[in-house]
Amino acid sequence: MIDKKIGIIGCGNMGEAILNRLSNVLEKSTSIMVSEFDASRRDYIQSKYKVIVGVDNNEVVKFADVIILAVKPRDLEAILKSEVCCGASKEKLLISIAAGITTGYIESIVGKDVPVIRVMPNMAAAIGESVSSISAGSSVNPKDMALAKEIFLAIGDVVEVDEKLVDTVTAISGSGPAYFFYVIEALIEAGCAEGLKEDVAKKLAVKTALGSAKLLEALKEDPAALRAKVTSKGGTTAAAIEVFESKKIKSIIKEAVSAARTRSKEIQKR
Repeated sequence: MIDKKIGIIGCGNMGEAILNRLSNVLEKSTSIMVSEFDASRRDYIQSKYKVIVGVDNNEVVKFADVIILAVKPRDLEAILKSEVCCGASKEKLLISIAAGITTGYIESIVGKDVPVIRVMPNMAAAIGESVSSISAGSSVNPKDMALAKEIFLAIGDVVEVDEKLVDTVTAISGSGPAYFFYVIEALIEAGCAEGLKEDVAKKLAVKTALGSAKLLEALKEDPAALRAKVTSKGGTTAAAIEVFESKKIKSIIKEAVSAARTRSKEIQKR
């Protein structure tokens, strides 16, 4: 990756997260060029990262071997048609992180021979803890996939999935952080309702969530097995789990994920 020139079109929250992590990996800042239409945002990025930041997407496409499309889905079509397609070629790799935009749709604009990879990261990219799915377009080769994996390992972990499963990925990991925030929010409210100060309830809930996730990852055990270790018969945890089961919490979660997946399919451009 160090030998590659990387361009990022769009430097909002996710674009900046990628830029931030890549800046720590690449030896020369001149290996990265960024385009951003918002003037104040450009000034901020230029000052913080000392990279080339402009407003001309064409320049990024000409400069880069790998072009990361980090713009909003509603803006991507116009950028592809007016700028990216002019400089795209089979020698350049396009990576899109725009939700709901398929590789086939991008290929229909830039050309079938242009390698296109679709990536679905999540907001934990900001701290290098994202999990990103990557899916290959029709002209992508193993070297392209290896390069994409290397880039996105800079912001966390990576899984390779068939593109037809990206809607499910979106429902699990793309939207997933909000689900965990929701549970933590509920635990904080429950703690406060039982007499804890909010800062104490928040610390207990957040640290418990973080420790549980780290333990699950470290021990490589099935989550049900770890849950059983905490759940003594007739104990406090069992009392709570009985409520979850009576309210069919697992069914609710499955229904929620299904709703998110369905919505992802509805907004997708094919």
